[in-house]
Amino acid sequence: MSLKTPKEVRFQGTPVSEGIAIGRPHFLKAIEDDIPDFAISLTEVDDEVARYRKALFSSKKDLTEIKQDLVKEGSDEAIDTIETHIQMLDDPIITTDMVGKIRKNLRNTESVFHSVMKDYETRFTERSDSFFQERLIDVKDVSKRILGHLRDKQDALLCEIPAKSIVFAEEIAPSISAAAHAAQIGAFVTKNGGGTSHSALIARSKGIPFIADIDTEEIKNLQADIIIVDGFKGIIIADPSEETLANYEKQQKQLATRYQFFLEQDHLAAKTEDGVSIKLFINVGNPHDLDAFPYRHDGVGLFRTEYLFLQTKEFFPTENYQEKAYRHLIEKMGSLPVVIRVFDLGGDKNPSLFFGRKAEPNPALGNRGIRFLLRDLKLFKIQLRAIFKAAIGADVRLLLPLISDIRELYNAKTVIAEVRDELRSAFSDIPDLPIGCMIEVPSAVMICDALAQNCDFLSLGTNDLVQYTLGVDRSNPAMSELYYPAHPSVLRMIKMICVEAKKQKTPLTICGEIASNTLFTPLLLGLGLRELSLSPRYVPHIKQAIRKWTLKEANMLAKEILQLADPEDISSLLTKAQKK
Repeated sequence: MSLKTPKEVRFQGTPVSEGIAIGRPHFLKAIEDDIPDFAISLTEVDDEVARYRKALFSSKKDLTEIKQDLVKEGSDEAIDTIETHIQMLDDPIITTDMVGKIRKNLRNTESVFHSVMKDYETRFTERSDSFFQERLIDVKDVSKRILGHLRDKQDALLCEIPAKSIVFAEEIAPSISAAAHAAQIGAFVTKNGGGTSHSALIARSKGIPFIADIDTEEIKNLQADIIIVDGFKGIIIADPSEETLANYEKQQKQLATRYQFFLEQDHLAAKTEDGVSIKLFINVGNPHDLDAFPYRHDGVGLFRTEYLFLQTKEFFPTENYQEKAYRHLIEKMGSLPVVIRVFDLGGDKNPSLFFGRKAEPNPALGNRGIRFLLRDLKLFKIQLRAIFKAAIGADVRLLLPLISDIRELYNAKTVIAEVRDELRSAFSDIPDLPIGCMIEVPSAVMICDALAQNCDFLSLGTNDLVQYTLGVDRSNPAMSELYYPAHPSVLRMIKMICVEAKKQKTPLTICGEIASNTLFTPLLLGLGLRELSLSPRYVPHIKQAIRKWTLKEANMLAKEILQLADPEDISSLLTKAQKK
C-alpha cells in the first residue's frame, strides 16, 4: 500500500540492510521468462548437448571471474557463496543427469533444463521450512546463469546498470549481490527475500542498503525518475519532493562520516560515567561477520552454528567442514572467548526436509533446540566432536539452546561428557569446555536458580522469551505491534534471572536483539546485566549509550520501570530517558 502526497509516493517494506541510497530505478528482468519448448530430432541431439556444455563452461567462467574480482575486493563471505555456485556446476544433476534427459526427452535444451530445475525446486518449496528455503536462491541463481548463456541473453548483468542505480527485482540472487559494488549499486529492493538470505548477508557486508516486501511492479508502473531508499526504516520514496530529497542528501553525508568517527572512538572503553565496566560481546552466524565491522569487543558471545547449513552445498555440514569453520572463527578471535551455540534447529529453521521428518503443525512449540538434538544424537555428536577438536588450546564455551527443563540439561551434559571422553582416547589435549544454557522460555526462567547451579554460564535470549511469554509469533508481521521486548512481564523475568545468576555467581549474558537497541541500554544495566552480546555493527552505538549513564541513574530508571504495568508507559519513559 502506498501513501500519496502531492509530490511523492511512499512505500513501506521490511529493512534488510541499513543505509540511505538515492538514484534512478533499474528493474532486473527474469531470465526464465518465455522459455522456448520444441521437439528435436535424433540428429540434433549431439548439437544440443554441445550447446549445453558450452553454457556450463561459460557459466563457470563468469563465476571464476567474479571470484577473482572479489579476492581483490577482500569480500570473503561473497567468495564463499560464489565458490559454492562453482561447485554446483559440477553436480551430477547439472552435468550427467541433464545430458541424459536431453537425449531421452528429445526436446530443446532450454526446455529440458528448465523443467528439471523446476522439479528440483518444487521438492523443496512445497515445504514451509522458511530457513532452508533460503538455500533455493542459490539453485535458482545458478539456473538463471545457465539459462542466460543458453538463450544468449544476459539481462541481469550489473555491468549494464548505470552507477548508483536502485535495483528492483522479484528477488536478488547471491551472485548478483556478490558481483555488486557499493560504489556502483545504490540499493537493492525486492518483493521476496529475508534477513537470513545469502544476498542479505552479502549486501550487509558490502554496506549496500536492502529493502524487501515491496511490490516492485507497482513502483515500475509509476515510471519514477528518482528513488530514495531508507534502509533504516524500510521506506521507498518515488519522485521525492525537493524538501525530502534535501533531507536525505543531508543524511547521506552524515552517514559518510559516521563510520570514520566510530573507528576514531573505538579505543574508548565500554564504561559507565561512574566507571563501571560492561563487557560487549558479538553475535555472529559466519566467521566473516567479524570483517565487515571491525570494532573492538570482548569476544564472541553467540556463534549461531545453524547458519552453517546455509554455507555448504551439502545437506548436512560434515564433521570436517564444521571443525574448519569453528577453527577459522577461533583463530580470528585470538585469545578472546568464543561461545558456540550448538545447532538451534526446528521452529522457523525446520530441517524436516533434510532429515526425512514430516512438517510439524506448530513448529514453534515442537521439536526444536536441545529437544531436536537429543532426538538425533548422531547429529549432536558429530557437531560436538568438531567443536572439541577445534577448541584445543582456545577459550571456547558450549551453549545449549531452548532449555525448558532441568532434565534436558542433565541429558545434554551426559552426551557432551561421552563425546569428550571418547575423543580423549585419540587426542590427549581435548579440553573440558564450560557449558551454558539459554534462557528463552518461561519455564526456564522459573527454574533459573537450578539452571544457574548446574551451568558454568547463562545466556538470556530475549527474542524467543518475548515470543513465548506474550504468545506472539515474532515472524508474523501482523503481530509486530504486540511483540514488545520491554513488556513488564518480560522485564520482571529478566530481573529475576539477574538476581539468581548473581546469587549463584554464574556469569549471565543477554544476546537478544534488545541488546543492540540503545533505547534499552540503561534499563538493562539497571536490571543488573553487565555482559551484552550483539550484532557487530551496533557495538559503537551501545558503547556510546553506556558511557552516557551512571550506574546509579540506570538503577533508578529500572526501579521506576519495574513499578509500571502498561507497556506504553514503559515505552514513553524509555524514550524520555533516551532523549535526556
